[in-house]
Amino acid sequence: MKGAALTLLALALACTRSAADHEELGDRNYAAGAYPDALAEYRLGLRANGGSASLHEKAAAAALKLGDYELAAAEYRELAAADRSRADEAADGLERVVRAALDGDDRLALTAALTALREVAPNRPLGRYARLVALDAVNRGDTAAALAFLPVAIAAAGDGRSADSLLYLYGITALRAGDCGTAVAVFEGVLRRQRVASVVDQARAGVGQCALVQGQQALAAGHPADAENWFRMATAPGSDADVARGGQLGLGDVALAQGDVPAAIDHYQQALVGGTPGDSITVKAREKLNTLGKADTAGRVNPS
Repeated sequence: MKGAALTLLALALACTRSAADHEELGDRNYAAGAYPDALAEYRLGLRANGGSASLHEKAAAAALKLGDYELAAAEYRELAAADRSRADEAADGLERVVRAALDGDDRLALTAALTALREVAPNRPLGRYARLVALDAVNRGDTAAALAFLPVAIAAAGDGRSADSLLYLYGITALRAGDCGTAVAVFEGVLRRQRVASVVDQARAGVGQCALVQGQQALAAGHPADAENWFRMATAPGSDADVARGGQLGLGDVALAQGDVPAAIDHYQQALVGGTPGDSITVKAREKLNTLGKADTAGRVNPS
């Protein structure tokens, strides 16, 4: 037993020396400009020694030298996590990563670095960087990043027109994420201010899209009265043509649920206007009209 304990102690001491040795070797390589070797040693040291703040900082610096900006961002974030007293140092490093990623047109790394910076130093202004990342996230369809950075970009906007343009993008992103409550509130804010004509028209169309979604959800939940209000909003002037047709289809379903067959038929026929053979709204409207026609015939043959 005594011999086994001594063996375990020796192994533990060897591991401790190993982490220190890796750090020392990494420092030598870094000083010599051998950054790939330095990074490899620092990462080996981290494996041997867990969350060493010093090793995270050195690994981040080496990764930054090598142009591996995503890794650099991750290591600076780990530096702050390992030692909160060094959070400002980590944030400074993340700002260097942001600038380098921007110069290198590495948008994924830029997003990673700014996300880490928001976590490590939430009170630091992100300025124009947030706008770049937000717009890039919108273009890539990354709704999570867009929703995170658009509010920051809006707050930093230089004028009301820019702010409203970004607000519209925030509304569209919320719509894509399925958060129509937020989207409608944002679109209505843009509509109230009327600052940018093109954005106002798009916001009005966005309200129609959201209204159609909300109406469909209300109808599916068994609330036809609420659904009717949303569908009427979807058919309001300024809505996209297909959104308005979808609203008419929904109003037909509401009327049918309320037992008003003539009104349902009228709405289904309006849903056909402007459609093309085979489009989904046309197909659904014709199916519903055909069903009503068959039901009406069956009713005359076999009156209840």
